[in-house]
Amino acid sequence: MNESPAWVVERCSTTEILPLRMSVLRDATPSQDPRYAEDNLNGTVHLVVRDGGEIIATSTWLPRPWPNDEFVPAIQLRGMAVDKYFQGRGLGGVLLRAGISYAQTLDALYVWARARDNALYFYEHHGFSIVGDQFVDETTGLGHHLVVQSVARNDV
Repeated sequence: MNESPAWVVERCSTTEILPLRMSVLRDATPSQDPRYAEDNLNGTVHLVVRDGGEIIATSTWLPRPWPNDEFVPAIQLRGMAVDKYFQGRGLGGVLLRAGISYAQTLDALYVWARARDNALYFYEHHGFSIVGDQFVDETTGLGHHLVVQSVARNDV
């Protein structure tokens, strides 16, 4: 039985993650721009996993209120992408756990995302709830739903 490697999550720059975002998140969509307006804002963090120095998974985390409760601290997850060759090996979960830990250091109460419909099972499997009706993302033309997870620490 093959053991999966102990993946290490680290931070990196926006420029380093753009090729992976392009190949995974913009594949078969009308958009050819993998950047987000918030990529370089203060507080935005890009997390990656590397294999042999090459980025094989990435996610972006930015302080942004949860639309259904705008008065509490929250973190939005954007740009979750795993290289097609490495999909299904647990890297998305590794990035989620690292991002949720980051959100907790900021005392965020929620982590939320605009999840593609074909990824909803992944988010539900990792404790997120689907909220509201489907909408079509203007950039990709694909169906999405809001997903959210409470990440408040129970420091008692």
